Amino acid sequence: MGYRVPLLRGLKEPYTISHQLRKVESLSGLWKQVLLLILLSALVFGVSAFFGIGSEQVSRSLTELSRNEYELYKLFFGAGQVIWGILYAILVIFVPSLFFWTLVDVEYKKLISIQLIVLLILLTEKAINIPVFLFLGINTESSIFSFGIIAQAAAFPALLIYTFSAITLFKIWTVVLQYKYLKVVSERSPRFLIFVLLGTHLFFVIVSALLSSIHLEKLI
Repeated sequence: MGYRVPLLRGLKEPYTISHQLRKVESLSGLWKQVLLLILLSALVFGVSAFFGIGSEQVSRSLTELSRNEYELYKLFFGAGQVIWGILYAILVIFVPSLFFWTLVDVEYKKLISIQLIVLLILLTEKAINIPVFLFLGINTESSIFSFGIIAQAAAFPALLIYTFSAITLFKIWTVVLQYKYLKVVSERSPRFLIFVLLGTHLFFVIVSALLSSIHLEKLI
């Protein structure tokens, strides 16, 4: 009988769960957790799309669309967001796990378990942002959880605003949590782990900023 990683406890008790994860020889229920979180991601992205979050670009040109064209756009936008929610979850779970696996000498399934907890944090951020964006009438670049508002106040160029808006308190939480887990389950030095984590997250921040700067929603 393998060890089933308690994801919610993994958020609150990283020290305890990381030491249990280090000792276990096999994991159970991992793929059910993966499937569950992928479906949860699709749901969260779908709800966000239902409320029109992220569709600001087309809303500005609403008067230029007929009612049928607008309804068709909403349908494609919603479907696109659900598909993106599935792909997003897969990318968050498997890509960093594969990258870490090549560097830190830890079993791939254990790294997937850590990334499931990371995904849980990111989906929590996405879910919390739905009412925040709706009630405050703001977008991702102006999120109260990101550094984008500081970049806007400093009148930085657009690309820098997108870059800073991709750095949020929740993402910093994921870096800290990853470090705590990897420090226990890996034999690598803390300095090496910090270098790998900061490099990985910097890469994803730059990619996210570039995708935002080209307004990917226009392609959906």
